[in-house]
Amino acid sequence: MVTTLEKTSIRRPIGPPPHNGNGWWWSDGDDPQALAVPSWKLGTWLGLGTLTVLFAALSSAYVVRIGGERLAFALPATVWLSTALLVANSVALTIAQRRLRRKDRRFVAWLGVAALLSIGFLISQVATWQTLAAQGLFFTSNPHSSFFYVLTAVHAAHVLGGLGALVRCVYHVRVRSSFGRLRRALGMTATYWHFVDAVWLWIVALFLWTSL
Repeated sequence: MVTTLEKTSIRRPIGPPPHNGNGWWWSDGDDPQALAVPSWKLGTWLGLGTLTVLFAALSSAYVVRIGGERLAFALPATVWLSTALLVANSVALTIAQRRLRRKDRRFVAWLGVAALLSIGFLISQVATWQTLAAQGLFFTSNPHSSFFYVLTAVHAAHVLGGLGALVRCVYHVRVRSSFGRLRRALGMTATYWHFVDAVWLWIVALFLWTSL
């Protein structure tokens, strides 16, 4: 008789999600322990570290350039609308992550909410630039307006990148990727967006500080 200490591994479906589920929630080898492997997290944080250095350098250059001068213009009201939209975006993505962990298919709706809030932010940002232009404040008007345009434009570019990440998550849903792959994609996307939202709060705080 041949004996063995190893048991045959059988791949089993995790089972359908509790709400309007279908058969695409297969484990595909992605158990909760496998999701803890930090390779994708490491890549995400390295990328965010690079962006942190970029915004820190721009912020430092602004502080040095103005030399303690008070902000030369009042922040448009649309800046506060932009802030509210990005805070709501982070909330929507947090809810999406929680629903996905419960295998609740309604997480897709919250991805849509996050995308709409992101687009709303970009529209409000364009409105902010138009308000400044109507006041005669352009990129070359003074150091304050120059850095405001630069910082907000660089930030808007990263918001576009975040929109692309949301589209990628929707793509994984459309092609019925494995649960583990979808969870990693949403995890990276949410982490990126939380960073982008935090950077916006930093930019607003920076200009508020120079207005005191």
